Amino acid sequence: MSCVGPITFEELIDGLLVFFNKDKESVAIEEVQAFFNRYVFNSADIMKYAKWDKFKYTRNLMHEGNSKFNLILMCWPEGIASPIHDHADSHCFMRILDGEAKETRYFWPQDTYNGDGSLVEMSTRSVGPGVTAYMSDELGLHRVENNSHTNKLCSLHLYSPPFADCNIFDERTSKKTNVNMCFYSKYGEKEEVKKKAHAKQSTAMVILS
Repeated sequence: MSCVGPITFEELIDGLLVFFNKDKESVAIEEVQAFFNRYVFNSADIMKYAKWDKFKYTRNLMHEGNSKFNLILMCWPEGIASPIHDHADSHCFMRILDGEAKETRYFWPQDTYNGDGSLVEMSTRSVGPGVTAYMSDELGLHRVENNSHTNKLCSLHLYSPPFADCNIFDERTSKKTNVNMCFYSKYGEKEEVKKKAHAKQSTAMVILS
């Protein structure tokens, strides 16, 4: 694996499989960020996976990384934000492909909170195209949003190890709620389409039997 120069999407995937072939503690965070940054974004790379909903952001699974990571394409319409959330003790890498993300970080409520019980904001920043941000539970909680009301946002997220649920937090009360994670699509096919196809197949099997 080359250590310098631009890489294609296929080379990105191959490299990530190498970076994440061991346990969580062996991940070299800065090296992964630098590797992500070498990827030269081509819209054709994500055309198959980019599924949009005008009322919410979508989580589109692109690769399962031999069960060591999930690579997810997230599509953010104008003005849409995630809840404040943790990362279930996993690494989170976020490479911005198109648009600009606003990231707001918060302290864990058990560490500090405002007098009215609300979460304490730690920092806020903008993350532009070509930049790879890193987040983990050791760094606090965060929220990601597309702050633009005229442009969409597309970002590539890697979570290692993969997780099926996480906690979201109410900014005003600090209340924590555990939620299950779901995918809007997998490998370029919308999940609801899969469910309908499976239902039709099941019906056909019942009729045939």
